[in-house]
Amino acid sequence: MKVVNTLLVLFAAVFVLADGANILGLFTSMSPSHVIIHMAVVKSLIKQGHNVTVVTTLPLKDKNPEYKHLFLPPEDDVTEGLERRMAEMSGAISPLKHMSLMVENIKGLTNVQFESIKSEKFQSLVNSEKFDLMIIGYFFNDFQMAVAAQLKVPVVLSWMGPPIGFINTYTGNPNEGSYVPNMLVSSKQPMNFLNRVMTFLANVMFYGLEKFGTHKYTQYYNEYVQEFNLKDMPSFDDMRKNVSLVFCNSHFSEGPIRPNVPAIVEIGGIQIKDKPDPLEPKLKEFLDNSSKHGAILFSMGSNVKVSTLDPKIIKTLYNVFSKLKQNVLWKWEDPNPASFPGNSKNILFSKWIPQDDVLAHKNMKLFVTHGGKGSVVESQYHGIPMIGLPVFGDQPGNIDKIVKVGYGLKLDYKTMTEQELSTAVNEVLNNPSYAANVKKFADTYKDRPLSARESVVFWTEYVIRHHGAPHLQSPLVHMNVIQQYSIDVLAVIFGALYIVYRISKLCICFVWRKVFGKKCKSKAKAKKSKKE
Repeated sequence: MKVVNTLLVLFAAVFVLADGANILGLFTSMSPSHVIIHMAVVKSLIKQGHNVTVVTTLPLKDKNPEYKHLFLPPEDDVTEGLERRMAEMSGAISPLKHMSLMVENIKGLTNVQFESIKSEKFQSLVNSEKFDLMIIGYFFNDFQMAVAAQLKVPVVLSWMGPPIGFINTYTGNPNEGSYVPNMLVSSKQPMNFLNRVMTFLANVMFYGLEKFGTHKYTQYYNEYVQEFNLKDMPSFDDMRKNVSLVFCNSHFSEGPIRPNVPAIVEIGGIQIKDKPDPLEPKLKEFLDNSSKHGAILFSMGSNVKVSTLDPKIIKTLYNVFSKLKQNVLWKWEDPNPASFPGNSKNILFSKWIPQDDVLAHKNMKLFVTHGGKGSVVESQYHGIPMIGLPVFGDQPGNIDKIVKVGYGLKLDYKTMTEQELSTAVNEVLNNPSYAANVKKFADTYKDRPLSARESVVFWTEYVIRHHGAPHLQSPLVHMNVIQQYSIDVLAVIFGALYIVYRISKLCICFVWRKVFGKKCKSKAKAKKSKKE
């Protein structure tokens, strides 16, 4: 009985330690879709009873008194610059111009995230409160691990997609390029020869970008340490090797199949609620009145503003949607009715749409989407077929995947005609196979031993209980490229074989000379003497 009581006391002590943890969430990406995922992680922990302080560079729509929020808005010109370049990237521009704008946006985003942790408000926070764990919303901000080192707490990364090269480096997850396609190349498995070549080249490119980024982030890290005169700080390289785990917004059922080390925790669908929140009256009435023919949701995500697209594209979209018998809920950023492309009775323009709640509505029949990871996941979860209009990043690959598995169709939004869009919409609406395929996948996607939220809670508490859980770490984290690919081993083996070859040759020549009284001649010497 005493043993049982002791175990219960120990269990209670561990439970209280984890249950009452103070956690810092640093989510400084300027993308609302990213923050939605990170905040879903936070809400899971809050529900479990943890104390979470959230730091963002974007305002939060959900004013939840259960967590502390520190808002660090960037300068107006910085935000305007990011939005302007994003609008340009969605236009008809050359690949070189697209890449140039992407690089400029990354630079701007990195600077915003660096300035945020140097701000007086943030420093006041980290110097006045004690934390047990830090969660970083990962997106070109590796240097922010300096804050975890400053606080002397374990660090967990929250990542928007499946494991890629950058994430694999932190966890020692293998980059199996022979059968795991790069997200920019393909989702097909097994890959053909061309896809394997393209994946290899894409992985090399990512590796080069990672090394370049590491060089820049090291400078940011060291500058932060020096500016605030921080003592006993590990090097940036050491911090990179001590990430406890990474929450990845993915699930193996989506594919492609890949090996994952224990420090990779899949939480695909974390932002999807168990029960949808009630819709605001206007949206609810619009969707409830769509029972006869169904409803369509059109959104290009949080980064691309539809109102800034080429007027020809907007006209194509409006002309097709306005002629449908279905009701269309259209995400349009400008609330001024004068900015709307038209005034059709079957179209409702809305500046903000609670996407997960809308897709859960019983009358929803189709999602016309840019193909962002979060949007695709929510549509799949609710069994809604899609038409993809990808813009950049992982979106083309995400849409290629849904086309391949029969969940929808893909169009080029820059060049599509009214006829092409109308044909695609009617094909997906009237061909039941698309809805049937995605609904079948939804059943598979939801079939898990732990929900995404439960996984977040368990593994977060696990890291706290085990003081960073270093035993989860793969030894690959501490190996360089030569060791990782056994280049040193191969060099020794080939060197040894060459030595054996040379010794064997000397022995054979010695025996040959003793038996035949002649010296061994190499082929080169034999040819030379023959010519002479």
